[in-house]
Amino acid sequence: MSHIHISVSDVSFGYEKGKPVLNHFSFEAGETESIGIIGSNGAGKSTLLKLMVGLHTDFSGSIRIEDMPVEKSMLMRIRERIGYVFQDADSQLFMTTVGEDVAFAPRNYGFSEEEVARRVKKALEETGISHLKDKQIYRLSGGEKKLVSIATVLSMTPDILLLDEPSVTLDPKNRRNLIRILNEFSHLKLIATHDLDMVLDTCKRCILICGGEIIKDGRTEEILTDRKLLEENGLELPLRYQVDCKS
Repeated sequence: MSHIHISVSDVSFGYEKGKPVLNHFSFEAGETESIGIIGSNGAGKSTLLKLMVGLHTDFSGSIRIEDMPVEKSMLMRIRERIGYVFQDADSQLFMTTVGEDVAFAPRNYGFSEEEVARRVKKALEETGISHLKDKQIYRLSGGEKKLVSIATVLSMTPDILLLDEPSVTLDPKNRRNLIRILNEFSHLKLIATHDLDMVLDTCKRCILICGGEIIKDGRTEEILTDRKLLEENGLELPLRYQVDCKS
């Protein structure tokens, strides 16, 4: 088995006692997989990603990232290998300019200034936003902030990407750019989203969640063409299939 691997075993978690958001949740994810995490509002998608990056550690069960257990003593090492893109870019960006934000993580991990500059340049090029390097964060559009957020995690050359609603606030051009970025990332990625058409374009595997439990885990196309399954779990067919499959 590759070292790039996620194992979630019998995980339960709730923000309030007696009200689980995830309930006996288990799955495995390997090195080159692209996985869409889908479900209606409140299904547990965002919570799952937060647990995997250690934003909450008071869960039951086991989560292992590259054979490292998700627990407080391991979080610095885990976050060096896993890139987490928040749903709200304003929760992720806090420096004055784009270049400073993208440089923050590699600088914080002790890389030389030469290496920091190299990583910033590469991350900005990968996301197609080199022209924004010196722009102040507060002057960015919502879509630009999302791409900068992605660049901040790419600067650490992560083994794994976790993205929470990455296409929110993106116009069609930047959404296409996002899809390109995701498809060029060759390692493991998990994308929690309501954008089912983007899942079709980026993910070969899909995990459907409802009520904090896995309803179905399988091939993306199989799940996202099953109108009955989706509607029973608070979702609709992707837009492209609504056009093609009117009845």
